Amino acid sequence: MKDLVKRAKSFITFDFPLQTANISTQFANTHKKLQTEIPGWSTTATRQKLISHYWFTYVAGHYAIMLGFPALVIFIWQSLAQSSFHLLSALIVGLLSYPVLYLFHYLPWFSSIFLPRLETVKEFYEQKQLEQLGKCRQAQLSNFALSLVFYVFDKTSGINTLQCNDQSAALLMKLYGVDKGSIKKNLELILGKKHRLLPRKCTEVQKRFDEAYTFFEDLHFTEGIKLLKELKSKFQI
Repeated sequence: MKDLVKRAKSFITFDFPLQTANISTQFANTHKKLQTEIPGWSTTATRQKLISHYWFTYVAGHYAIMLGFPALVIFIWQSLAQSSFHLLSALIVGLLSYPVLYLFHYLPWFSSIFLPRLETVKEFYEQKQLEQLGKCRQAQLSNFALSLVFYVFDKTSGINTLQCNDQSAALLMKLYGVDKGSIKKNLELILGKKHRLLPRKCTEVQKRFDEAYTFFEDLHFTEGIKLLKELKSKFQI
């Protein structure tokens, strides 16, 4: 009961639409829902949705209740008194009150409270998405290690179709979502002739082999580890 009274009070004072927690929840739910329905849906589009919701749901609903409830009370009272003068007067006053509410209530609060909070929520949501993407990238194997993994699977499965060309690079790009040029350079290192690498490059290649070793160890794929060791020998690390 207390919660219901609190909500009613918040609605009447027009406090609920301006609460940061409400804006944040509505933004997240709206964005996830529309992203599922429309691929590529942006946070800017969600922002516009919430602005429209403010005017066409919150403002319109608030004004309708503020006008409708007194009008209903007067209508019932005037029905008993068999007169319509006070009802007509109340409707006229109610309609004339909207410009005042718009200029001194709805618009100022929209500009000074709702919109700044919406912008803050939008930026925080975007930052959170970038952080999650960064964590995913950190957890992913490096480009060279990914190429090593595919090389091992290609050889151990007996497919033996991997080559140092644009076609193989494009295939791995579709699989890993990595730049085709980067993949082709990795394939040149893996499938090309023996390489004598600079010390700095040797250290980098060693780390990438270690990543692939760990992957196959977690997979308990001893044949893959053996093949990697054979491949590593040609790098003279």
